[in-house]
Amino acid sequence: MNTIYLVGFMGCGKTSVGKQLSKQLEVPPYDVDSTVEKLRGKTIKEIFHNEGEEAFRNYESLAIRQLPLEHAVVMTGGGAVVREENLSYMKSKGIVIYLKTSFPVLWNRLMKEDERNKRPILLTRTKEEVQALFHERSKYYEKSDIEIVTDHFTTEEVCHQILEKLNRLNTEQLDKTKK
Repeated sequence: MNTIYLVGFMGCGKTSVGKQLSKQLEVPPYDVDSTVEKLRGKTIKEIFHNEGEEAFRNYESLAIRQLPLEHAVVMTGGGAVVREENLSYMKSKGIVIYLKTSFPVLWNRLMKEDERNKRPILLTRTKEEVQALFHERSKYYEKSDIEIVTDHFTTEEVCHQILEKLNRLNTEQLDKTKK
């Protein structure tokens, strides 16, 4: 099995879906942000504060390339796909799945205090600025191989949808090779 890369805006459920999906597929989960923190010995918040977003994006790109290419579920950061090189790399090495969530649902999730404090972007930007960032990034997310709408679904339901689409994709690929 090729690696599955989960993409989407912060708060869309990449971490919770990724952990559940990895259990169902019986493969390890990898979180790009956690990988960056381990490699750099600093939190994402510290990297943003001391080195800036551009440095973080560089570390993020390196981390994506250091994770397994098979038998894994990788949860990316919300901005990972903005770099075309990251999106191209992930699409060439595995299957990229966009967890599509509407902005009002995302904003409600992000405004929980524990979420706000974990996300450096939320500490410095207004709701309007975050919404503009969401719209800007959406065009990149939409280049994914598979799109799953998550708004009113549980983690388990989202995983079920992903598995159904992966099975359909595998069936289509088998049919093409038989022709």
